[in-house]
Amino acid sequence: MNTRRLTRTALGLLATLSVGVAGCAAQGSPDPTASGSATPSVGATASASGSSSALDELTAAAQKLNDDTVKVTTEMTGLTGNGNLDPARNQARMTMELATEGQPVTAEILVTGSDAYVKLAGAPNVQNKWMHVDVARLAGGNFDIMPQGDPAGANKMIKSMAAVERTGEGSFRGTLDLTKAPTINTAVLSGLGDKAKAVPFTAAVDNQGRLTRLQIELTAIAPSLGTLSTTYSDFGAPVTVTRPPAAETVEAPESLPGLFGR
Repeated sequence: MNTRRLTRTALGLLATLSVGVAGCAAQGSPDPTASGSATPSVGATASASGSSSALDELTAAAQKLNDDTVKVTTEMTGLTGNGNLDPARNQARMTMELATEGQPVTAEILVTGSDAYVKLAGAPNVQNKWMHVDVARLAGGNFDIMPQGDPAGANKMIKSMAAVERTGEGSFRGTLDLTKAPTINTAVLSGLGDKAKAVPFTAAVDNQGRLTRLQIELTAIAPSLGTLSTTYSDFGAPVTVTRPPAAETVEAPESLPGLFGR
């Protein structure tokens, strides 16, 4: 898998999988060299293994990400990112470092109310200014870091969980069925086959019942994809988003949501 294809595949999966970090996704397809077995639905797994309490606990922990401010840090092949979300006030800021073909790109995203601002450094044919866009235009796209009705993106993982078990105090493991993900890109999904139905993950929950770490083993899809690791911290810390100066802002082109291959 070449660098460009790898990066696009990884970013496309990021938008599907990562709780609280939906930004800067791009479509692509991995190298489908092997197939995995299908995994039972959450309900079937819980009934067979008695894991319904683990499922309920992890579901509640993910949903709590929508209750308070949170810092999000993500790392995977081709991407690192960090940012802060305030779901209650619809405020967010995120910085993503993307490893594109021979040219690193830094994407900065600000969200405040119904307005979003995107600045790209290193992207070809894009001016070095903040691009203003209505948040509604970003829905389901490459820069949608605060999905409407699910600002921290918790429902993405919840709806994808196929099996969950508790492995210790505050620790869990299971599998995700990407075919159930509400935002899965069909171009990505078409290249995954049955492997999309059983992607392993581990998760950690703190003593206040909040999700603090999520690691998804994308090696189950393609070894070169590595592990998607996301941590959640600094709960309750103030999040301040300042609109860029007017002199440094332009209206976003119609093509903005698709700059990385929506």
